[in-house]
Amino acid sequence: MSKFFDTLEVTEISPKIFAIADHPFRYQSDLAGRMFTVPIDFFTDFYSVPFWMPTIYVLLAALCDRGPAALHDWLYYAAVTDRKTADNILLEAMKVKGISAMKYDPIYWGVRAGGWSSWNTHRKLGDPENGKFADSPDILGK
Repeated sequence: MSKFFDTLEVTEISPKIFAIADHPFRYQSDLAGRMFTVPIDFFTDFYSVPFWMPTIYVLLAALCDRGPAALHDWLYYAAVTDRKTADNILLEAMKVKGISAMKYDPIYWGVRAGGWSSWNTHRKLGDPENGKFADSPDILGK
């Protein structure tokens, strides 16, 4: 059964950037058939909302639990899955957190439509096969 094992604890770095604090943030995904570990000090901006997105999207994201967003940021950063799987894990995690379809549907379709830019940026900056670094907890756990 998909579930989060830890409470998300973060430290504010700036008004839009937060770091995972105190302990890793773990999620077991039935979809992927494995556990993902977001490491301490990983930076997240949670539900990234580009300036051109409608205001309603911004409001929906602000009302959602931040755990699925931090996990999704990690999946994009570390490239331990392909992009579609990362987006589907976001959807799975939002459902696990009890986020309603009225909120998760627009967020999911927003990342499906616009996430390619962030995904491609991370691939250019890191190793396309191993993400940003070869010693991430998830890559070692493969």
